[in-house]
Amino acid sequence: MRRLLKSAFLLLLFSLLFISCKREATPRLYLDGTFSFSLCDRECPIEDADSRAYTSLKLSGYRNLSKSIGSTGEFIWLRTTFKIPENLKGRDLSMVIPYLHFASELYLNGEFIDDYGFMDEPLQEAGYTAQLFDFPERFLNQEGDNIIHIKVFLLGNATISQNVFVGEREDCWATSDYYSFWLSRVYIFFEGIMIGVFIVFLLLYRSNKKYKHYLYFSLIGIVSLVFFSNFFAGDLPFVGFHGGLPFFTYLKIARCLTFFMMEILCVLFIFAFLGIPHRKIDVIMRVICYTGSSIAVILAKDYVTLMKICPFLLAVTGIDVIIAFGMTFYQAFSKFEERRKNARFLLMAFGPFILALTADGIIKLVFNNILIPFLALPSYVITIVAIFSNFTMQYKIMNNRMEYLNRSLEDEVEIQTRKLTAANEKLEREQELAQEDMNMAALVQKKFFHAPNHPLTHWETAVRYEPLSIVSGDFFNYYFEAENLNGVSLFDASGHGVAASLVTMLAENIIQQAYKESLANGKGMAETLSIINDRFITAKGGIDNYLTGILLSTKENEDGSCTIVLSNAGHPNPLLYVSSLDTVEEILPDVDKPSFGAVGIKDFEARYSEIEFTMNSGDVLLLYTDGLIEMMNENHEEFGIDRVMTVLNEIHAMSASEMISALMFAFNAHVYSVPRTDDVSVIILKRK
Repeated sequence: MRRLLKSAFLLLLFSLLFISCKREATPRLYLDGTFSFSLCDRECPIEDADSRAYTSLKLSGYRNLSKSIGSTGEFIWLRTTFKIPENLKGRDLSMVIPYLHFASELYLNGEFIDDYGFMDEPLQEAGYTAQLFDFPERFLNQEGDNIIHIKVFLLGNATISQNVFVGEREDCWATSDYYSFWLSRVYIFFEGIMIGVFIVFLLLYRSNKKYKHYLYFSLIGIVSLVFFSNFFAGDLPFVGFHGGLPFFTYLKIARCLTFFMMEILCVLFIFAFLGIPHRKIDVIMRVICYTGSSIAVILAKDYVTLMKICPFLLAVTGIDVIIAFGMTFYQAFSKFEERRKNARFLLMAFGPFILALTADGIIKLVFNNILIPFLALPSYVITIVAIFSNFTMQYKIMNNRMEYLNRSLEDEVEIQTRKLTAANEKLEREQELAQEDMNMAALVQKKFFHAPNHPLTHWETAVRYEPLSIVSGDFFNYYFEAENLNGVSLFDASGHGVAASLVTMLAENIIQQAYKESLANGKGMAETLSIINDRFITAKGGIDNYLTGILLSTKENEDGSCTIVLSNAGHPNPLLYVSSLDTVEEILPDVDKPSFGAVGIKDFEARYSEIEFTMNSGDVLLLYTDGLIEMMNENHEEFGIDRVMTVLNEIHAMSASEMISALMFAFNAHVYSVPRTDDVSVIILKRK
């Protein structure tokens, strides 16, 4: 156990060294020490901000605004100015504030940039994430002063950290993510540990209810999970400005009520683990203490009131914890060996947490540093893991005893295990061979797809091919000569897996040959599709699979435009963004030229028509398979063509590769954790 605690402590120190490292590879303009402040009210507009009297503000770190200003006003203006250095001129910039509390609004040269939190709530934190503000080039004075005003919801103990800077956008975004992760989102990883503790020890308690410390330890896990959530509450969909539970209410629950509950459960766990019985008066006093503290927190009308009563409430509830640890220290010298052993273990397990709690007090209150994460929280997790490991070791001892009593049974199990292992090894070898075959099939299939590996004249192209499994029923092709694009095809074979992939290889040979013949003979796309249909029906014989797809050709015009001739065989209709109209439209067949039928369905009439349209500079054509629009989220809502059109209208100014990444990002955000049910292929053609 000592080795475990030592390793955990060294891991904690290494993590702190790692997270304190910063790299500055790009130019930055730091604004530390340049801020001044002026008290104001909520209605004070930005137009009056410059006319106010300002006092210089010393950036000292933890709660520096309350130390410098006091709690006489609820709102303040922070003001600073800067000149853009030569190496940052002529570009969009951003500003990073690693830590700013509470809600805030930022203005640059009188223009509103962004806000964090709600000014109108009793308490609306911006959370523990860093604040990132983008400064467009058009808002910046390239030669003169740039003036920043920040209205802050003060509440008596607000904070603005050091390391505030203006720099290049990519650098600022990366730095903002860095601070946000280590100050807030890193605690999400602890949630999984707490869930595991809760489930495992609740099941252990249900199997043997005489061990009360299993129950208390399980409850510590679930209550700790709620407590850790307050550090990333700004990301929770049901808290604060996301809607639902007001941030102040959630803070009372997650930061105060759960903390009191953790103290009580910790005391109950210690007594149960040491085997010390509770007196009835002790239980009554704890219930009264917790109930009174909880009522005081719930009735607190605002954050200032809550902060005034919290030190007293923490002292009251902390007395019980101090008594419990005093009892543990006393029992460490008990004449009862088992109790003495358990007490010494508890002191060792809680040691890192107590040391880290002390270090937090020094870092936050003495050195005024808010940018270093709370050490007590990961140390608390280390304590939980240490206790968890102790229980595991106890279980191992019990298991060894059971092994001694059941040797004959285990021998029989060992014999059966050997047989099962041999069978599993054989199955694994067969699976490995099957996997190798699948990988080879995927490699062969991809050889049939021809995407240009060099720029094409007048075109930006991008393709995203995401099969459901290693092999796919989707396939595509670009037809080009040197740098000239002649056409594109995108098809989707019915079914999934190996069968569909084999059909794609058969079909692609037919499609490619028919398309080349059409180029040579001057045949249209509709006629080419009919030829493909006939040949594919003949080639596949009794196979039931069929195809849907789109075949198109391009023709360059003297005025710089391009004429597209397209024929659709039962495939989702392409989308066209028209730059001159700033609209997205669905490419539908003409009413007087009906088009119906897939490719490869025997004894079924198929009729294909041609759609002709022109693309100019800035126009975007989007081809896709049905896996994109028909995939549902957990609410059974399809991604749908309307969402695709909306996203396309928003991203049309990007490059083709950026557009396809943005579209798939929106698709994945919609689907989230729901498993895929179909292959997804997307092609973007953007006219230069």
